Amino acid sequence: MNIERDFLDGKNTALSKLEKAKQENKVDKGIISILNMINKSDNYYTTSSCFGRIVLLEIPNIGNKKEAVFLGKWHRTINLDELTLASKYSKKGQIWLLSQSPIIHIVSKTYDDADRILKLAILCGFKNSGIKSLGKKIVVELCSTERLDVPLGIDGSLYCKRDHLELLINISNEIIEKSSKKLDKLRRELKKDLSTHKSTDI
Repeated sequence: MNIERDFLDGKNTALSKLEKAKQENKVDKGIISILNMINKSDNYYTTSSCFGRIVLLEIPNIGNKKEAVFLGKWHRTINLDELTLASKYSKKGQIWLLSQSPIIHIVSKTYDDADRILKLAILCGFKNSGIKSLGKKIVVELCSTERLDVPLGIDGSLYCKRDHLELLINISNEIIEKSSKKLDKLRRELKKDLSTHKSTDI
């Protein structure tokens, strides 16, 4: 059937892009084993992902992502010295600290497959997950609720005192640590589920 062929063609394209990204070290190492596990299944493939990250960002104004500049980006916990050093690259614009939980986009072969992996993700703590598309591709977004978005200053100057910066860094690190634990649980549950989940016919 055309639907079956479209799914397989999409998967082959996505896996080729993923392999190229791996070779260029553009895939977060902490999430590769999960991506490999999902992509080995006949019923799913991944299109994009992020382990979770802490970002120091400079933007001209709210909503202007096209002109945003990354001052610092870490897929791990950080300390105050790293944040302070990264902030020195700021020149003009608002300085924001972001801490973001993991995100994985998965194309499912059928709606039942999507429902199955969505329920498993929510069970593992990814409670902000949902089905994002029901068109030609059935796309499931796995995402957690933990997130921090806070302004720190403007035009190269941080307006937060040291104690407040340390608090924000601690919260950001806690988000990364919780995210890592949820990914570990997801890895375990996927291993059990996918080994018993047979290929679905379209």
